[in-house]
Amino acid sequence: MKIPTSTSCSSAASPLKTDPQGGAPRCGAPYLWHSHRMDPSYDIRPGLHFCRFESEYVFLDLPAGRYFLIQGRTSQAFAHFLDQRASDDEQAVLLDQQLIGPAGGLAIGNLPLPPAVTASLIDQPLPDTPWLDTLRAIAAQRRARFDIGRIPVFEITRRMGERLEKHSPESRQETYIRVAAAFHRARRYALATDRCLERGIAMRRILARARCDARLVFGVTLPFAAHCWVQAGEAVLTDPLDVILRYKPILAV
Repeated sequence: MKIPTSTSCSSAASPLKTDPQGGAPRCGAPYLWHSHRMDPSYDIRPGLHFCRFESEYVFLDLPAGRYFLIQGRTSQAFAHFLDQRASDDEQAVLLDQQLIGPAGGLAIGNLPLPPAVTASLIDQPLPDTPWLDTLRAIAAQRRARFDIGRIPVFEITRRMGERLEKHSPESRQETYIRVAAAFHRARRYALATDRCLERGIAMRRILARARCDARLVFGVTLPFAAHCWVQAGEAVLTDPLDVILRYKPILAV
């Protein structure tokens, strides 16, 4: 799935590049690299993000704008690397596939993942929103679509990370509801299907300008589908809760 050239939200038909070893994908708990100790001379390649599905790993290569899957012996080597028990041969495989590199590289977009979602503003009655707010939501999505076509997504997310706000969701609750309502109403007048990336970027930018703390979260599931949403604390602002619970977060900015 090429992120910069496709804003498809959940196309299971989007093929993953896979390692030829191993069996069918299965679901499990997310596995976050920044919470594990590894060989101090090597680190995960900058810009690479992943989550674990039992014995397989789905990766998001943010600079390249693609997702891929590793299975079998490569997946086992990567698991051993995370546990600091990879053999020289296993490290050589990971180096050859550019999954790891010398320690000390510049990280790209490595913000901690937000807490697990427990609610969605979309699932509750939303107030009527002023037309001006709706027009701003539509304009912001068009701008995001334009930017996605000319700026690498990793650069867009890097800029988001630099403008991180510190205000808590509780202190800006009315703003979150108002923005969520505006984007929900905007779906009647702008394309909504397969537009999660531009919608998420647009909402994240509007909330940042309002000095509201929110995250643009990328998630994946197997069989492969990818989606992104905006989240404040434990609440989703862009989608119903049951939609988001299908995905495991892989990156948040």
